[in-house]
Amino acid sequence: MAVEKLDIAQEASKLLQPFQVTDLGYMDDFAVSVFICQGAIEWHKHTDQDELFLVQSGLITLETEWGKTRLRPDEMAMAPKGVAHRSSSFLWSTVLLFRPQVMSHRKNGDRRMEGFPEKKALHKVSVARVASQLTEPFKPVSLAKVEDCIMRLSLIQGTSPWHCHRLHDKLFLVFEGEITLDLQEQTLLLESGEMAIVPKGILHRTTASGRAVVLQFEKKALIRAGG
Repeated sequence: MAVEKLDIAQEASKLLQPFQVTDLGYMDDFAVSVFICQGAIEWHKHTDQDELFLVQSGLITLETEWGKTRLRPDEMAMAPKGVAHRSSSFLWSTVLLFRPQVMSHRKNGDRRMEGFPEKKALHKVSVARVASQLTEPFKPVSLAKVEDCIMRLSLIQGTSPWHCHRLHDKLFLVFEGEITLDLQEQTLLLESGEMAIVPKGILHRTTASGRAVVLQFEKKALIRAGG
């Protein structure tokens, strides 16, 4: 099975109107999508779906019943299930969206069915700030949890050991620099703003000749150290 790399900016350029969403790929039961935010979408909430927003370009306001959170490029925040929200922007803004696609009744009750009423504000994360603090290669830092998955950030320098994940897929999204993603029968060069999803059971490793920073998204219960 050939692994495809995608240029997020190139895919976003195909979107012709605000709030048009296109799926870039699927990681297990999660969809990784991109949409254009300009104007304001109607208020809504998801009873069985967390949504993680990561701004690629522009500036958006993520409004919830808890208040407003402004997200600039390379900033992310999650709207938990059960919490009414909407996104808006005066600018033509590109946003990545991470969200589960399988409903709770098909997950044997493993998903929680509501948000966290004790929380009263969204937690905003600056990927750029965390990236500037990374000093140890292949030691990931957790940024956000979405259902049973986690978003992490890793410094890639040199070459990681060969490894594979037999029970889950893994997303690589280059935030800074460039990496070589070696697979069993394929090699991909991923530059900043490009992503690839490695299917479960595929042997792989990452290499960077200089400094590279990579976002990784995968099942949190099965995570081990490494790139």
